[in-house]
Amino acid sequence: MRQRQHLVKAERFASRGSLIHSIEVWPARSETQRARLRELLLVLKMVRPDFVTVTYGAMGSSRERTIALIEELVDEGFAVVAHLACLGNTRDELVELIHRYVALGACGILALRGDPPLEGEAGPPQGELQYASELVELIRQESDLPVAVALHPDGHPDANDLLSDRVFAAQKLAHADLGLTQFFFAYTSFAQLRAAMLERGVRTPVVPGLMVPSSPKQLQRMVEMAGIASPDAAAAVLGAGVDDLAVFQSQALETAITIAQMAIADGVRGIHLFSMNNAQVTLEFFSRLRAVESS
Repeated sequence: MRQRQHLVKAERFASRGSLIHSIEVWPARSETQRARLRELLLVLKMVRPDFVTVTYGAMGSSRERTIALIEELVDEGFAVVAHLACLGNTRDELVELIHRYVALGACGILALRGDPPLEGEAGPPQGELQYASELVELIRQESDLPVAVALHPDGHPDANDLLSDRVFAAQKLAHADLGLTQFFFAYTSFAQLRAAMLERGVRTPVVPGLMVPSSPKQLQRMVEMAGIASPDAAAAVLGAGVDDLAVFQSQALETAITIAQMAIADGVRGIHLFSMNNAQVTLEFFSRLRAVESS
């Protein structure tokens, strides 16, 4: 078994003096994507995040590529938090994957429900895990790995309303070691989510997930995939109507850095970047973020 590093847990968030940095990466699906991933890995060695999260495709579609990337990153000395989704896997398959993650040297698991099947596709087998909270419990039973969960500042797209979503989020977060949010573009969404968790007595650290889209088209696609309720508002925040791509990219970076500054000012001890496997954006974001930290 590989030597396992530990996911930064609640007590370490409280005691650590410097900000905790984490980055999401995707397994590559093509040679073009593999080239982008290789560039990103070079940047990761420069940025040296505290941990890297590795995504797990809808209905387990990237399972083997996810495992291969986890292995590569661990071998390179990175602390890896592996995504795991309950939809698309039987309970036995999930147990097997948890044990594989342990053997690979993962430092934690991000427990997700996962994306449901498209219309006309079969769902998960009857009686198997349906919710991330059930997966958190299973991970606890099968390993000693710390567990992170995903939170939605603008509300889960399948939630009946924001209030009920906050209730379920608090219940899920209370049993986890860390909360990582879906991306958002208005700081008030995150601040209200964090306040709602504290009001319910849940003090597990919540880390904002930030994205720096490289184009209006990418922004629109990611907003639609994430089910964010108001894509027009996101576009307005980033000035997506501008014709100059360089201006758009600059505004997108500025928006993310401004949100990070506000989070740090409110006492948040971690920042998570959805890298989109974009090496340049990742390097620029953390260069700017470190300048903010040292100012």
